[in-house]
Amino acid sequence: MTAVETTNAGEQPPADARTAVPFTVSPGGPPEVVLAPAGATGYPGVRLEQADESGTVPPQDVYVALPRGKGLRFVAEGGIDHVLTVQDAQGHTHTYRGILSADGRAVTFEGVDPALSGKGSKSTLWLPVKASDNARLGSTYLTFCVGDRASESTPVRVVEHIPFSVTPGGPPDVTLNSATPIGYPGVVLVAGGEGTVSPQDVYVALPQGKGLRFVPQAGTGCLLTVQDAHGDKKTYRGALSSDGRTLTFQGVNPALPGAGSTSSAWVAVKALDGAPASKDPLTLTFCVGDRVSASTPVHVDRPA
Repeated sequence: MTAVETTNAGEQPPADARTAVPFTVSPGGPPEVVLAPAGATGYPGVRLEQADESGTVPPQDVYVALPRGKGLRFVAEGGIDHVLTVQDAQGHTHTYRGILSADGRAVTFEGVDPALSGKGSKSTLWLPVKASDNARLGSTYLTFCVGDRASESTPVRVVEHIPFSVTPGGPPDVTLNSATPIGYPGVVLVAGGEGTVSPQDVYVALPQGKGLRFVPQAGTGCLLTVQDAHGDKKTYRGALSSDGRTLTFQGVNPALPGAGSTSSAWVAVKALDGAPASKDPLTLTFCVGDRVSASTPVHVDRPA
């Protein structure tokens, strides 16, 4: 008869207790988020840090709630999904689709890898929000629950508007002649406060009686080009007035993501045959939202 050795291991801890690795959640992620009512999107978040123990923090469910009565709302990026972004210490990002509550005030994400894989490792979580057109001015925050840990988000400050300036600039002075029949006068935009300047309507008018005309580009109509500080460009198709003297562009992103950021905007113009040479520089008028500026100077140079 063979004896079978048995071991009294005692009561075993539950599986989640055996794999639990402590971590903390605190306000963080991007700097303070500044939003204007009906303006651009902001990205409040939290910072995670693994405590002293080794091991990898397992996936967690994440719950994010908006502050009640402040007029904030979640943004479905790409128009279809509410997305949580996790960024690890090396800058790599992963995104997770969430489930929006029936009242729109909370989003839940399941099985989120917190990207914490060792003592002292850190990661950041955030998601997009906007201030509605009736949002209350002042500071607030979202609530993040990561597993059984909870924290306020990056502060969110709603301001009446985010200031910016418009001045003559863009390309160098424009000279129109037989060698360069088309020129690109424009303006320079500078953000004067924290936060992302929201889309603006842009109105551009030619100087009256000077023989200038807007030029359709690439067969797609008259365009406004906006170039950000990194040189990336985006174009917008405008509505030309019946007399051909003005262009209106709707919903133009001024590419101003924070205090001190700059961008340029310009249109294409030409001088009509028979337009007189200009003794003094000409300018177009640019209205960007409620800001007004003359454009880059335009010189019409005709041979004697």
